[in-house]
Amino acid sequence: MQPTCKISKLILIFFIITVFHSCSSDNESDDNTIDPITCQNPDNAIYEEKDGLIAVEFESIKDHNDWMKENTIPGFLGTDYLVWTGNQFTNTPSNGLLIYKLKITNPGTYRFIWRSRITNGTSGSEHNDSWLRFADASGFYGKRGESIVYPADTDQSPTPNGSSKDGWFKIYKSGPAEQWKWQSSTSDNDAHDIFVEFDTSGIYTMEVSVRSNFHALDRFVLFSENITQNDAIADTAVLSEITCN
Repeated sequence: MQPTCKISKLILIFFIITVFHSCSSDNESDDNTIDPITCQNPDNAIYEEKDGLIAVEFESIKDHNDWMKENTIPGFLGTDYLVWTGNQFTNTPSNGLLIYKLKITNPGTYRFIWRSRITNGTSGSEHNDSWLRFADASGFYGKRGESIVYPADTDQSPTPNGSSKDGWFKIYKSGPAEQWKWQSSTSDNDAHDIFVEFDTSGIYTMEVSVRSNFHALDRFVLFSENITQNDAIADTAVLSEITCN
């Protein structure tokens, strides 16, 4: 009877290890690799750029600042998404702040795109935007061909068509309401893509705030010119590691 007991124990141990490994793998593929709650101070959670790419699930920060974490609309990436269901702030950025600390080890120019969706109504031009700011970056601008626009109130010109204030860009998506879409444009009716310049390595702050209600945010990426857009926004793109500063 003793050998049989030993074999049974070995089988049980192997089963537990297999299940644990499977669960751990699933979690790592669904969200950023370290929950910021595990940091002694979650405010010190930093997303690490690697080989010119930062990829982050919006819901992975601890403080959602009254944004709702939901998973009811199909097609999102990761485990959840964030959506604002309160009042709109179309001319007053800095409400409902979402703050992401980014560690850049490879300085240069990065393209920024987020994946978002309208969650109310069928209009493609309502509930389709939020505010974005990189206040401490070396450069933050919209570009379309040779045309460049800068956020208002930064002593740079020209500024975009439509809303902009205190260094914030209004970032919108266009097209059908009933789909998640990778698009981050500024300047109304003259869509400019978003670029951020980091002249030196270091830790930078990305800020998002409420503009339209019912605008849902799923994931964002920043990628340098050595990475294609298709690779950066792929569902299988490796999410940035979170470290505790």
